[in-house]
Amino acid sequence: MDVNRFSPYLACIRLSFLKLMAYRMRYFTGIITYLMFVSVHYYIWQAVFSGKPEGTLINGFSFDQIITYVAIGWIARSMYFSDIDDEISEMVKTGQISIYLIRPIKFHLVMLAEAFGGLLFRLFLFTLPISVVLLSVFPVSPPSSVLGGLTFIVSTFASFLVLAEINFLLGLLCFYLKSIDGFMRAKYFFIQLFSGLLLPISFYPSWLREIMEYLPFKLIASTPLEIYLGKIAGMDLLYALMMTLFWAILLFVLSELLSRIAFNKLSIQGG
Repeated sequence: MDVNRFSPYLACIRLSFLKLMAYRMRYFTGIITYLMFVSVHYYIWQAVFSGKPEGTLINGFSFDQIITYVAIGWIARSMYFSDIDDEISEMVKTGQISIYLIRPIKFHLVMLAEAFGGLLFRLFLFTLPISVVLLSVFPVSPPSSVLGGLTFIVSTFASFLVLAEINFLLGLLCFYLKSIDGFMRAKYFFIQLFSGLLLPISFYPSWLREIMEYLPFKLIASTPLEIYLGKIAGMDLLYALMMTLFWAILLFVLSELLSRIAFNKLSIQGG
């Protein structure tokens, strides 16, 4: 294997990390925002469970489990978040995208590498501080088991790949539309809702849950969080990991194919 082939992408990871260092104060203020998000959910669920006997389950969740679900969900989200679609949109608007037509590197891999550099930055300067704050303020339970905790970490990193590819595919719309700002805003709320971040999927209508079984969105938040709580174990755990890997590969291949088509369209317009 020629290691030099990957050196440009390693450089992209490093540059992305350093670029975000210039905005590190924004991430520290983001800790307050995440604390507010979890606090609002905490008091909402406290009201829902108010007056019910201790240990009461609502759609399979106790009060302690739902608070853990919410807190760990936002902690994980602080790490796997990416804005590839917004970056592609800005490149197309400014014309910087043309640079990638002449570089001997894959645009798709460059964007993934930069997103991974952002993940590393957030992990150390955003996710860890948020974890300290949220775990100190709210009654968050530990993983159901050591295996569950380790698998949760693996599943969360895999969810980053799934979300990054979804964002990349959305970004490719810039090659055909003048603006995708509306699509990006819609995607923001759609992902939070259908990934299970805002509300566990067990609270959704049965017909909607059946549809979501065939979509990759629940792999972003719901699947890792249910693994953390021990609601997915045994063969179901293996199946969940295989499905996450399947979707990550499928979306990667789809992104490769569609990016080539989009670049061909861009070169024709430029000609």
